[in-house]
Amino acid sequence: MTMISPLQPSAKSRQRSPLSGINWSELGAAYRAFLSDPATGILHILAAGRHSQWQRWVERRLEHQAAHLAYRTIAVDLGALVQLPPDTLGGAYACHMLRYGFNPEVFRTDEASSEWLRQRMAISHDIYHIYTGFDASPIGEFGVAAYTLVQYRDLLNVFVLSFVPLSLTNPLWTVPLLRAMVRGFRMGMKGRAAIAYPPELNWEKPLAIVRQELGLEDFFKPC
Repeated sequence: MTMISPLQPSAKSRQRSPLSGINWSELGAAYRAFLSDPATGILHILAAGRHSQWQRWVERRLEHQAAHLAYRTIAVDLGALVQLPPDTLGGAYACHMLRYGFNPEVFRTDEASSEWLRQRMAISHDIYHIYTGFDASPIGEFGVAAYTLVQYRDLLNVFVLSFVPLSLTNPLWTVPLLRAMVRGFRMGMKGRAAIAYPPELNWEKPLAIVRQELGLEDFFKPC
């Protein structure tokens, strides 16, 4: 009979580890690419975690939260949405996407195209910018990452936030970056499950009402 040292994890415990299944070469590629090409870095980190125990746990949790949206995907027509008033969810989202030249499908992989939850997660990132009011500057991206990490508890946003210590070496960023992260964490903790909110049914709704329905209205009250 083979004896296993108490300090040596068994094969069964290794299989249950959240790090099990991570593609480490993709993780390395993500770190090498992110600072010069964030979009490519994110595609690598998505590939790194796709078959991990961690990602399976995240998806089971979010799938439960969004069970009423099962097998429905988010269709985005920026040309139609930009015609909506800018204070609506759809109008604000379209303005954000067109202002920065973003593609709603950029983080949607071939595998995700047949997976309703992964498609919804991929497209929702820029929608969360609108929910939270963070812009697409590096500081705004960290704020959204903090919000989404609390909501999802996923590898992708751990990866993004792992660049915070490096970013804090810029003295011009220190205070606004810390404020954005604190605000993002607080929004994630206080807000309702964002994955369960169907933006495709609420494009025409005033953004103030959307934020109220998400439990975020207190963060937008005038001082």
